[in-house]
Amino acid sequence: MVSENEKNSLSYAEKAFVTLNEIMSKKQNDMLENINRANKGELFVLQFLSMRKNAVIPSELSIALNASTARISALLGNLEKKGQIVRDIDKSNRRNILVTITEEGRKRAETEMKEIQGLMTRVFIDMGEEDTSEFIRLTSQFFELMKKYLPRD
Repeated sequence: MVSENEKNSLSYAEKAFVTLNEIMSKKQNDMLENINRANKGELFVLQFLSMRKNAVIPSELSIALNASTARISALLGNLEKKGQIVRDIDKSNRRNILVTITEEGRKRAETEMKEIQGLMTRVFIDMGEEDTSEFIRLTSQFFELMKKYLPRD
C-alpha cells in the first residue's frame, strides 16, 4: 500500500498503476479469483475445443492458451475424468494424442459462458450505455498499448 504522501509525488501514470493495483487487490480480486479457481482453466480449454471442428493435439492447446504442456496435461486429465473430453491416439501418427470435446463438455462450456455473459450484461446495464462504451474503448486501447510493450517471441 502506498501512502498519500508517496502518491502525491508520483506521475499520473504511476498513480494510475498504484490505484489499479489497489482495486485489483481488494474484494473485486477475490471475486475474480473464485471464478478462476472454480474453473482452473477448464472453461478456456472447453471453449477452445468447442470452437474447433476437429480434434486437436495438446500442444495446440498449450500455444492457444499460453500455458505449459504440463498445465494442459493436468487440465485434460481433470476434464477427461469428468467426461468432458476424450483423448485418443492419432491413427495416422501414433505419437500424437488427439483431444475431442464430448457433448457433456460442450454443454458445460455453453452453460458457463451464458452465465458469464449474463453477469457481464447486468454489470453493463448498471454502468449505462455511455460508460460501457467508454469502458470498452479504453479497455481496447489499453490492451493494444500493452501489446506494443510486451516482449515478442
